[in-house]
Amino acid sequence: MSNTYLRAASVALGGVFYAGSLTAEPIKLEPIIVEETAQEETSAGSVKGYIAPTIDSATRTRTPVQKVPQSISVIPRTVIEEQQALSVSESLRNVSGTVSNRALSTPASDATRIRGFAAEQLLDGFTQYYNPADRESTVGIERLEVLKGANGVLYGGGSGTPVGGVVNIISKRPTAEASGEIGLKLGTDQLFQPYFDINQPVNDQIQFRMSGEYTRSDSHVDVVQTDRYNINPALAFTDNDGTRLTLLGKVSRWSQPEYQGLPATGTVAGDFSLDPDLFIGPSNIPDSTSAFQSLTAIFDHQLNDIWHFDIRARLASSEFDEKTQTLVGADGFTADVPAAAPSTWSLVNAQLFQEQVERSLQVNADADFNIGDIEATVLLGADYSWLTDEGFIDSNIGGGGSGFVDLTNPVFPAYTTPGPGINNQFVDNITYGVYAQIQVTFADRLHLLAGVRAATVSVDFRNTSTGVSEKTRQTSLLPRIGLSFDATKNITFFAGYAEGMRGQPFSNFVSAPEPERSRQMEAGVKLSYGDTLSGQLALYQIDRSNVAVTDNTDPLFRSVAKGEQRSRGVELDVTWQPVSSLRFLGSYAYTDATLENSLFSAPAGNSLPIVPEHSGRLWAQYDLSDNWSGGLGVYAQSGTYLSNNNSFKSDAYHTVDAVLSYEQDFYRLSASLKNLTNQDYFEAYNYFGGRVSPAAGTSFYLNASIFY
Repeated sequence: MSNTYLRAASVALGGVFYAGSLTAEPIKLEPIIVEETAQEETSAGSVKGYIAPTIDSATRTRTPVQKVPQSISVIPRTVIEEQQALSVSESLRNVSGTVSNRALSTPASDATRIRGFAAEQLLDGFTQYYNPADRESTVGIERLEVLKGANGVLYGGGSGTPVGGVVNIISKRPTAEASGEIGLKLGTDQLFQPYFDINQPVNDQIQFRMSGEYTRSDSHVDVVQTDRYNINPALAFTDNDGTRLTLLGKVSRWSQPEYQGLPATGTVAGDFSLDPDLFIGPSNIPDSTSAFQSLTAIFDHQLNDIWHFDIRARLASSEFDEKTQTLVGADGFTADVPAAAPSTWSLVNAQLFQEQVERSLQVNADADFNIGDIEATVLLGADYSWLTDEGFIDSNIGGGGSGFVDLTNPVFPAYTTPGPGINNQFVDNITYGVYAQIQVTFADRLHLLAGVRAATVSVDFRNTSTGVSEKTRQTSLLPRIGLSFDATKNITFFAGYAEGMRGQPFSNFVSAPEPERSRQMEAGVKLSYGDTLSGQLALYQIDRSNVAVTDNTDPLFRSVAKGEQRSRGVELDVTWQPVSSLRFLGSYAYTDATLENSLFSAPAGNSLPIVPEHSGRLWAQYDLSDNWSGGLGVYAQSGTYLSNNNSFKSDAYHTVDAVLSYEQDFYRLSASLKNLTNQDYFEAYNYFGGRVSPAAGTSFYLNASIFY
């Protein structure tokens, strides 16, 4: 999308130029035009091009990025649109040290990693837990705010506070100025994607907005066809004098045959090669489905010149139903090794069903005040979340499974429902906490951020078919402290420490597990040259403890909370806009994420799976004229291990993308190429702790829209 320009005509350099005579005619020079990139004001803060100078998620107050002693990244709407990103996961590749969800995976769990560890995806500050339904759509998104590492002070919900990082998806809000866009995207694999975003004020005090998108697409993998949609209504009431009530709704659905990836043997290892387009299972297997719906209310009130408070509440429900004919190999359900040489695996029909109901409340009050040369912001808050999760896992493994298959010449039996389909696993997640935070600026150069949370995690797990019952309840103080120092107006050094804690509701444990914990230390430097240059360089270490690991000595192969992991690395993120028509975005991460103790099949020192040691992104966007704009980018990463045992490794790869856009007064056309060099590779897929998925070849997309 082309930027809007503010054109300021300078006064023509008039005067008289004498050429050999005092009576010569004056020469009039043409006016000099000075162009400046327009600043866009959004409900989430101002943006200039790719640079967002403030962030809300890091402190729950609108704070300059430069003053936050923590590694953070903001992906504004401009980046998503100019790159013609097809998904949230594709947009997250702009952020250093981030591994996002795989395109074909069922939205029944979230594989996002930040700095090597599992991250939490939030929607407007509320946890997405399994992150179900049409989670990849970008149509209703204003920006992505990414917080790296432990973030235990400000966020709860689901199973507890984040231990690896946060991706907070900020929704578009209703605004006072009418606007709208209706568009259609077509592309490779018969992609058909109509979308809309209509913002229409009712009057001066009532504003309405609704966005939505439907996607139907085939795939480069046989059999896989995806149908998904989401609708996002929003209504705001305001007195235009510091009080605002916003209601945000979401209805989202997804369906697709369950894609389980391919085994390592036959793809990245072994003496034979599998068809990379192979779908494992019968072609008429029933679709897996995923659904989500929520209603969020946000009440903001500016009490006076000092105090402001907001109250947020959400009621949400979700469910997913996975049906698969999964492989079983010599290494169990991981299935990276055939059950019988050279290329035969056994098959099991399975069904996983889960349904959730969430009720969450957040209350915050903040105050801004000055004492002499000291500027201070105090935040006081509390939150409560009750999430119930129930479902079942059925399979026919006890009856001998569904037979065997040679994947070099596959013939799959019919899928049959493997069990009674009665809920037998029940989880109650109750998390709550109170927190206090202070931000202080001394002499306009030294910035202190300190906070503490009294966090309680309560997990009640019951399995009525096995008789297993586990209850975990723990309260801890989670601190956060950091300092930023402005060495110059443009260069800031920072250092910080933070902790996180979350419950463990997703595994059957031998006994009631301790909550998972994490501790992070980081230091670095930030650059800020107005709207021209923004960047950060950070060094960090995260220690993670009480990680769930399988107890191979247990007859039921249940888990124990005894794993220890560590991640250390260096990250660089830079945005550069030397002139209004040229924008660069770049990132690089070195990540050393390892197991720190030897438990069962994985020795200490092994690398964590799906986390690349080296990864990076570079994007350049140039406005060729007032109407034409083009972009070119590359993403590259080293190979990653598929599982904790480090037996197999995926390919290193790079992809190149290009975009060409044309914009007129009321319409926009864009053409984009993904993987334009047609790179052929397999990447780690993280299905039952292993597997790989094949890359899509060169893909072409056309996007046309009208707007006002």
